[in-house]
Amino acid sequence: MSEKITGVGIIGCGTFISAYTNTLGKIYKNVKVVGCSDLDLERAKACAKENGIPKAYSTEEMLADEEVDIVLIITNPGSHYALSMMALKAGKHVYCEKPMAATFDQAAEIAAFAKEKGLFVACAPDTFLTPEMQAVRRAIDEGKIGKVTSITANVCWPGSDLWHPNADFLFKKGGGPMLDIGPYFLTAMVTLFGPIDEVFAYSNRAWDVRHIHDHDCDVEVDTNYCGVIKFKSGMIGQINLSNDVWKSNLPAFEIYGTEGAIYAPNPNTIRGPLQMVAADKLRAEINAQPNQMLRMMTIYTGGTNFESLLEPLEVIGEARGNQRGLGVSDLADAIQNGRKPRVSAEACLHVTEAIMALNGTEGFALPHKMTTTCERPAMMDI
Repeated sequence: MSEKITGVGIIGCGTFISAYTNTLGKIYKNVKVVGCSDLDLERAKACAKENGIPKAYSTEEMLADEEVDIVLIITNPGSHYALSMMALKAGKHVYCEKPMAATFDQAAEIAAFAKEKGLFVACAPDTFLTPEMQAVRRAIDEGKIGKVTSITANVCWPGSDLWHPNADFLFKKGGGPMLDIGPYFLTAMVTLFGPIDEVFAYSNRAWDVRHIHDHDCDVEVDTNYCGVIKFKSGMIGQINLSNDVWKSNLPAFEIYGTEGAIYAPNPNTIRGPLQMVAADKLRAEINAQPNQMLRMMTIYTGGTNFESLLEPLEVIGEARGNQRGLGVSDLADAIQNGRKPRVSAEACLHVTEAIMALNGTEGFALPHKMTTTCERPAMMDI
């Protein structure tokens, strides 16, 4: 990363801001947070004091601040479009929390306007840039599991309303697990395997009303999704996202190839395995069994020696889990060095289209043939 320092202004001083203030200017030192704003100015002032941010002001004042080069938007999805356009019109680069906008058309307008103005716009998640997820990509690119044929992605849990202090928006228009959790997995998939060709999904909801903390919340969106993804490369994937499952043992992220399988971390939390099994080792384990029944059971279970067959994937660099801010740092480096950010507008728009189609809320006919595309980003510098 460049040693130059780029000023960042943060809009939105809610629950998630500490995920960025804990890293920007501290772990990622090519950026510094110079100010923050919020609809509630007093909350912005309290946030600035708590996090050592020099300025707390209105959004309009932030956009006029010459020290601010990148505007980081951490607000509810419904405001992403308006705030992104305001920042771009003020000549600022934008890094926005996911999703890029509440609709695909809004996201497309943001990307087009940024290109017209010669500005960068990027969108979370940036977790695919972590050393752990880069280790997964390296193993794939080096052919460790041969030709990749399929992938499964699963987050089936009882929902964020069990922990989030203000979770109602997750069950209103613009919410739901596909828009909340889907970006982590779809972004990881696109950066690992390239652009998507077509998607299809079914969805439903378990409850029309959820009791959240001390009140009832009308559920306006589906909360249980089963999706299918076909990539331009020919590989296929499935994604199961649900806020209606009390407990699941489904793997978060597994990648299957002709010569083995990779067991990868959850692209949101970066928790879980970082291992692979080679086909030749598993084949040898199966063939070593003394009879047909044991060979069959080894195929089903992996056998009693399966753990010994697993190989860790090499992580280069310091593993930091799900710390946010790496995408903002990479955007700053791109600005400073005149290159395309790894979290590019094209990739963000492509992922947004796929998510909105899978979400089934914008009138996309299913199966949906993708209208956008993108390139895989460059690997992180080691």
